[in-house]
Amino acid sequence: MPTAAPDTSALDHGRTAVVAGGQGDVTTPGAAPGDYSTTAGTGRGNGSAPPSGFSVVEVAELDRLHAAAADQVARARQWLPVVDPAAFACYLGNLAQRIDPHTEGDPVGVLATLVGAAGVHLGPNPHVQLGFGERHPLLIWPILIGATGIGRKGTATNAALALFGAADPYFRAENVHSGLSSGEGLAAAFATDDGDTTGEAAGKSGKSPRLLPEGDCRLLALETEWASVMARMKREGNTLGALLRQAWEGGNLSTLNVQARMAARSHLGIVAHITPKEFSAKVSAADLAGGTYNRFLPVAVAQSKHFPTDPDPALMEELAASLSARLTRAGGFDALGFTPAAHVAWQRLQVEFNGHLGADGPVEEFISRAAANCVRIAALYAALDRTDHITPDHMTAAAALVRYSIDSARAIVGNATNSKLNALAKFIADAGPIGRTKKEITTDHFKNKGSADDRDALLAQLANDGRVIVTQRPRADGRTSGRTAEVYLAVNA
Repeated sequence: MPTAAPDTSALDHGRTAVVAGGQGDVTTPGAAPGDYSTTAGTGRGNGSAPPSGFSVVEVAELDRLHAAAADQVARARQWLPVVDPAAFACYLGNLAQRIDPHTEGDPVGVLATLVGAAGVHLGPNPHVQLGFGERHPLLIWPILIGATGIGRKGTATNAALALFGAADPYFRAENVHSGLSSGEGLAAAFATDDGDTTGEAAGKSGKSPRLLPEGDCRLLALETEWASVMARMKREGNTLGALLRQAWEGGNLSTLNVQARMAARSHLGIVAHITPKEFSAKVSAADLAGGTYNRFLPVAVAQSKHFPTDPDPALMEELAASLSARLTRAGGFDALGFTPAAHVAWQRLQVEFNGHLGADGPVEEFISRAAANCVRIAALYAALDRTDHITPDHMTAAAALVRYSIDSARAIVGNATNSKLNALAKFIADAGPIGRTKKEITTDHFKNKGSADDRDALLAQLANDGRVIVTQRPRADGRTSGRTAEVYLAVNA
């Protein structure tokens, strides 16, 4: 349990939480993101005056165009959970709001990417200590989950990284990479030894090329096709999942295999993209229970508008200067603590988030580290506010984002599970009073794909919900001894 820091009025400041202003500092809160279900963006969709020089017919056509665009946005966003505006009541939230009019990306997707990138940029020194040996670096791994095209996952991430590129072009060029493939490859990215000097990867000097700048252990893995990474992790002998679990804790990723590498320091962040369909198809109950995915912050996203305005270069310059100054100051912190009021807020949030646990469902597995992600985000917000004390405002903003993440997990995993349950229930009901044996379910419905654990979990859920009953079918040869076939019957079949 961390020790509460002395409370001072200078630390428990307002929503912008600026200890000191300064040139290029952004201290004015932006407007809250709008209701994207009723607008297509700027122009006629927002009720502005018609452009001069247009005829009545052309204006009417513009109105129809914007109405159609607004309807597309509304349909794209109808499955999303509601995001609490408090999620944007922080410095990074303010940045997301300020650039929101200039991107079709979801503002919560922009915010999540900013959170993930900032946590990597600060490096391994800023951290939160919770109890004995539980050291939390400020690493947050958002996984943006949205439909192909209308999800605008890449658009949201690109907007955030464009701002990061303007704030620190060297970090954007040298510390942001893609291509997670194996545990050994990940360890090699942080290795401080020369590694294999006999392979084709070795340069003219006889040394393996280094991915990161010398002495720099910060890596932001941008994986826009996370489904491919998931497929690699399922290959026999692939150790990427195990090493990712270590990397989330920060620190030593050294390997002890035949090609042993020394990687004593690592600071890995991940920003991943995937569609809901890909996620439900690739992930299994065993994957969730293995603990890799509860390190991630699932964020449901969709296109926010049509026809955004071009960003003002002066605005981007202002925001970039502010972000650069804040990142530089925040990276100098070491351990961050709580004010007394924030410590009480943290205790409440632990009870709230742990209250989601206890069940064995996939959603509970996915969100089981919500409390840890919350305190990491709050500490990141504090560091960017140039203080090493987490305040209640930081906890409130972090908790709002984590709650949205929990709701996203329920929407994504829950909807996928319900779809699978409904399809299986229909398959069983179509057999009428004859029912379906487990073998028929495996071969005819699941086509011998997927794991037996996933199949049995769905059948057990249908039975628990009272949608099917389990009985035994007598042997076809009339014998009473030996194994009988287990049959699933739809209720009222």
